[in-house]
Amino acid sequence: MNRSYTDDYECKFRRRRSENVKRLALRVQKRFTLRSLKRTLVEFIPIIGWLPKYDWKGSFFGDLSGGLTMAVFAVPQGIAQSVITGVEPVYGLYTAIFPSFLYILFGNSKHNALGGFAVLSLMTKAAINKVMALTATKYNRTHYSNDSILLTWNDSLSASDFIDVGDFGLSNNSTDGLSTVMTEEWTDGLQKIHIATTIMFLSGVFQILMGIFRLDFLACYLSEQVMSGFIVGGCAHVFLAQIGDALGIKLPSRSGPGYLYTRAIDVIELLPKTNIPTAIISACSVGFLVFSREILEPWLASVFEFPVPYELILLIVGITATNFAGLSDRHSIDVVKNISTDFPPPTLPRFELVPSIFVDSVSIAVIAVAIHLTVTKIVEKRYHYKISSGQELYSLGFVGVFSSFFPVFPVTSVFARSVIGMTVCFSSLVLLAVILFIGPALELLPKCILSSMVIVSLTCSLSKLRELRQLWPMFKVDFMIFIISMLLTICWDMAEGLVAAVIFAVFTTVVRNQFPKWHILAHDENVGDYRETLSKPSYLVGDVCVLRFDGPLIFTSVHKFTKVVYECIKRWEKREANNLRKDDDGCIWRLEERNYRALLVIDCSGFPYVDFLGLCTLKKVYADTSDDGIIVKFAAPKGLFLYNVMTYSF
Repeated sequence: MNRSYTDDYECKFRRRRSENVKRLALRVQKRFTLRSLKRTLVEFIPIIGWLPKYDWKGSFFGDLSGGLTMAVFAVPQGIAQSVITGVEPVYGLYTAIFPSFLYILFGNSKHNALGGFAVLSLMTKAAINKVMALTATKYNRTHYSNDSILLTWNDSLSASDFIDVGDFGLSNNSTDGLSTVMTEEWTDGLQKIHIATTIMFLSGVFQILMGIFRLDFLACYLSEQVMSGFIVGGCAHVFLAQIGDALGIKLPSRSGPGYLYTRAIDVIELLPKTNIPTAIISACSVGFLVFSREILEPWLASVFEFPVPYELILLIVGITATNFAGLSDRHSIDVVKNISTDFPPPTLPRFELVPSIFVDSVSIAVIAVAIHLTVTKIVEKRYHYKISSGQELYSLGFVGVFSSFFPVFPVTSVFARSVIGMTVCFSSLVLLAVILFIGPALELLPKCILSSMVIVSLTCSLSKLRELRQLWPMFKVDFMIFIISMLLTICWDMAEGLVAAVIFAVFTTVVRNQFPKWHILAHDENVGDYRETLSKPSYLVGDVCVLRFDGPLIFTSVHKFTKVVYECIKRWEKREANNLRKDDDGCIWRLEERNYRALLVIDCSGFPYVDFLGLCTLKKVYADTSDDGIIVKFAAPKGLFLYNVMTYSF
């Protein structure tokens, strides 16, 4: 009997297990169909969906001409961004090619293109300088002993640690040259672009992780006012980073919190050493660009169908003048010099640098995401189609990871590059041709012209200061967030200042939740509804006191709510007393004729949400006011609030 029962139980167990396996297999089969796999593939590689539908006959020549125009503008902008980043100019052209081309494959927007951003480039430069300084400190620990140099490596000594000075062809007093030689040897050919590409890789990995864990909501903490103040503050960093090349003076490297103070002092102290020809060229370049943008461009826009590349014209004039007038040799004007024409083979990032640049990579990744999603929202409004923020995180991450195999630095979306996808493809091909065939002509380009272009480009970012005029009349808290974000970025540093600005913005939200606004509503006979009244009790009319508390009723605001309730009752009683003294015959309700002190209605529509302590406070207020002869009613409660009231009944 027992064996029969056991056999029957085992048969049911096997049958149940086989049914579960079949049900699971059917679910997997339905989920991973050919159509679902195709849909997933199109989500991650959107070009598969739109490229077969591309109108080659109607759009090819328009996109080709647009690509040529975009390439013309990208040449000076890419070189200028490389100057800000502190890497070789050719890497700016590579940065204009590879990320933009890869975004065609992975991007969900047909009207976005990636490129260098001044603030991101400057943050990358700061990270590069920090790693190079750490590398120099680590490997340049030298001790001198007689005619040899004792090199300590990990505090272990051996006979091979003694290197003769003569091996490098240097005298005993040539310590600077020896330090340079040994640093290059010990760092195993580490270059600044290696650090930049590794930052690009880490930023891409972090952005992919943000997409996996659906962390795109973190970008909401970087509000528009926080980012606007950060960008305006970053302009001060960019300006002081370029003013040295614009004036032809060599400024010492500065870093750390508050380094702008010392940088400004350096500029003032070295101002007498300004290279006059360099300063004249910079002033003429700035004047030409400002004149062309403010005066010529509005006039020529009605004449030419395509925008005029004023930056490229300035580059051509500068290169021609340097070549024929010999400005570099005769007046000591710094030029770009080496432009490599070799196509860079893909290489792996320098993973040994990850511990040194991890924090900087995270901050750069978050800022790139915030700027990119902001541009994406603008594209959504302008071209009326939906772009998934989560998919854009994957797109930006994939672009960063795959671009890092080439010599590029971090990028994000740029406002000036809202173009059709195929236009970017043609632009990349043109830029590649520029590198391979026209690159050597850029070697005579004066650096002061590039610095002038960067300084003039800051005017677009500084135009965000106009937002302050709109914020001040009604949104003073947002105005304060903008100002604090800008000041923290200028006075502290960019990454640390941004974090502090976000904390301040969140703090203002906490304060506003703790001290929300409240209103006494009065009956408006014209519209038959209750409206907000002035704060003076004499203006309160009607037979019922209606209170609205505009804020969440949570542990941070319950004390304020309790004070507001009794303040409201006090004001109402004062109003009643004034009315009795003014006109005794006209008063219908007299205090001595009522069996209650006041009738109070709490408008619950102003509560976004109520926590447990808030509900307990409502119960306590109801009980205390009832004991004092005050009738309290709750109006317009939300569903969850009503459920809690019923659960925790009064």
